[in-house]
Formats: sequence, C-alpha cells, structure tokens
Amino acid sequence: MHDLLASFDEIQQHVIEITTNSFGTDEIVLKVATTNTSKEFLDSIKDHFRAKLRVAPNVEVVSLDVINKIVFTPMSRKPIRFIDLRK
Repeated sequence: MHDLLASFDEIQQHVIEITTNSFGTDEIVLKVATTNTSKEFLDSIKDHFRAKLRVAPNVEVVSLDVINKIVFTPMSRKPIRFIDLRK
C-alpha cells in the first residue's frame, strides 16, 4: 500500500488506517497531505488501489501538520504510517 501511494508525486505524506465498519468488514482509510486536492486526483488514488489490490479505500485530505503529528509521535523513534484499529 505504501508503494502504491509513493507512485503519486503529489502526495507529501500519508497514513493508512485499517478499521472495522458496522458490517464487520475491514475498511481502509487513507489520510493524505497532498498538493492536488481535486476530486479527479482523489478518485485516481481510489482507482489505482482498486486496480492493484481490489479494494476501494476512503481517501481523506488532511493538512501536512496534522499528518506529521501522527507519523512522528514523540513516543516512537520510527515513523508510524500504518495504524490498525481493528478489534
């Protein structure tokens, strides 16, 4: 998933969150800081994931400052770009 997002030059930073939805299935949420916030670009991210992994993630545009606070937490020496919130 990280490699798929790295193929987009417009994405400055990203976080991948996996959650369980109300139906009990896994849901992927991509939080991205990007220079291109157009609907077409966000749809191209979804389409790229759908073509390569056969999943359609939800894509949220978040500011770079917010994502950097998630990725570079003071409690971890390594960047955190994948968060698993499933129960």
